[in-house]
Amino acid sequence: MAATPPLASARGTQVLDSIVTVLSLAKAGVTGIGLPVEPVVNGVYELAQKISTMKSNKEGLAALEKSLTNLAAIDISGADGDLKDRLEAISSKFRARAEKCKLLGGKSRINRLFRSQKDKEEIAEIRELIAADIHEFTFSGNISIEKLVRDLLLKADKNILEKLKSSPARYNAANTPEKCMDGTRVDIINNIVSRLVDPPDPDQRVVILSGSAGSGKSTIAKSVASILAEQKNVLAASFFFAWDTAERNHIKSLPTTLAQQLADYDDRFCRLLVKLITEDRTGILDMDPHLQFQKLVVELLAQMPPIQTPWIICLDALDECGKDRGALCLRWLSDNMGKIP
Repeated sequence: MAATPPLASARGTQVLDSIVTVLSLAKAGVTGIGLPVEPVVNGVYELAQKISTMKSNKEGLAALEKSLTNLAAIDISGADGDLKDRLEAISSKFRARAEKCKLLGGKSRINRLFRSQKDKEEIAEIRELIAADIHEFTFSGNISIEKLVRDLLLKADKNILEKLKSSPARYNAANTPEKCMDGTRVDIINNIVSRLVDPPDPDQRVVILSGSAGSGKSTIAKSVASILAEQKNVLAASFFFAWDTAERNHIKSLPTTLAQQLADYDDRFCRLLVKLITEDRTGILDMDPHLQFQKLVVELLAQMPPIQTPWIICLDALDECGKDRGALCLRWLSDNMGKIP
């Protein structure tokens, strides 16, 4: 939530300096999303720059009237909630300001000879009113337009990502193993966490925990995943297979589930994934799991910029996802390790 600049600063174009940054962030957020808010935010941003540099003459007034009229005419029917209220309010105000510009600009040349100073004062007043309008649009109710845009994008992204056929298979999902009891398996848990968070050899990027059935591998994995997620904040995704749970005894939903969790973990990955799904014309959501793993996980991770902290993916009970499927998952990882930053 952004703090509102003092009201007094809104009574002049000097307030624009304090809100252009917020508008620019909102502008960057809406560009390319194709929603009604995009042309309004872009237009308000350009208007804020225009009134801070416009000349107090007939030409400047005409250009201002045109900008206001165009902004007021934008179709905002697709907006809803607080954003719709804000867009409707600014459109109404801009229509009134455009009419004022039209009346002032339509005065005869003879009248202007006798009241040029008065005209300048009225133009300055219009500029101040528009500055106040932009201020109200940007910070109404102590909630910045940038936050409203961010919330809108999150909602839109969520709707798109709901197309992924993911499974409730995180380390903390229902019917996953219990963690190790306090004070037990401490050394092995700490050793695994240390090797993952701060690997002694950067080229050794996989840690495999093996052992006989019933030896406690899953409880150790649950404990490690909990520490990585809740204390270290480096668990990017996890999938705990289970032979007796329909949604977790196969690999069909592994790629989509990992992609969904990676999107939850990092906004940059989320934007890449949303863009891929939105622009896809190949039926990626119905592809073979191996191809989905390539497209939704490997290729998107390869587009991520270098990061300072590790992103850890935890897979448990690979022997419970179908005959030879665990080995197949490991092959997917080993074949693509060099492609992932």
